[in-house]
This record gives sequence, structure tokens and C-alpha cells, in this order.
Amino acid sequence: MTEVFCPDCRFKRPSEHKFCFRCGRLLPRHLAEVPPSKLARFFAGVKVDQADPENAYLRVSCYRREQTFDSPEGSVVIPGSHVRFSIWVNDEAKCVLSVPETEARDLSRFIDEGIRRLETSTLRTMPEESRNTGET
Repeated sequence: MTEVFCPDCRFKRPSEHKFCFRCGRLLPRHLAEVPPSKLARFFAGVKVDQADPENAYLRVSCYRREQTFDSPEGSVVIPGSHVRFSIWVNDEAKCVLSVPETEARDLSRFIDEGIRRLETSTLRTMPEESRNTGET
């Protein structure tokens, strides 16, 4: 259990407590929290061709800090500051690729700016009556 000190009365309290029960001040619990070293999320694929598999997913894992996992067979070190993409079909990874964090940020900007640019150009080429109704 992590403990925090009240900034006003200096009374030590468990970090699970929201307020100091001595003086009532809101405790700075956020200072005791350890940010996660990894985040992962699955994104469902869209089948756009007959050759595309059913139940395909993209898994994106963001690694912030280096992690070491020990086992009886030895240790594995996973470096930090990278993003790993893996293509999954059902419960099996078919392909993986890791990119540095800087490239992942560039990819994020590319997707965001590209979608905005395509939306803007689509609106300019739409007939006026379609723009007002939301139809294409």
C-alpha cells in the first residue's frame, strides 16, 4: 500500500484515501500513482476483398518504459518508447511490426490529417443539395 502526506498538516495517509481525515484537505493521490508501462487496444478489421480473412483485428500496443520479465528459462527485455502493431486472425498473431514512438506519432498525425483532408475535399465536390441533407 502506497502512502501520501497531506500537504497541509503533513499527516501520512494511505493513497486510497481521497481526503485527509485530520484536516479534510484533498490528498494528492495522483503523485503516488505509477503510470502504466504498456497500453494495448484491439481494432476490428473490415473485410473489403474476398481474400480478406474473417475475424481479423489490429492490435496496437504502446510501450512507454523498458520492462524485464524473468522466468526459469531466462529473462526477456522489452524496450520502451515504441509501438507494436500485430495483425490477428481469430486468436493467432499473423504479422507484427514495431516502430519507434516518433514514427507512431507521425502515423497518428498522417491518419488524422489525411481523414480531415479527404473529408474537406469530399465536401467541396458534393452537390449543394447533398451537403444540406447529409446524403452522398
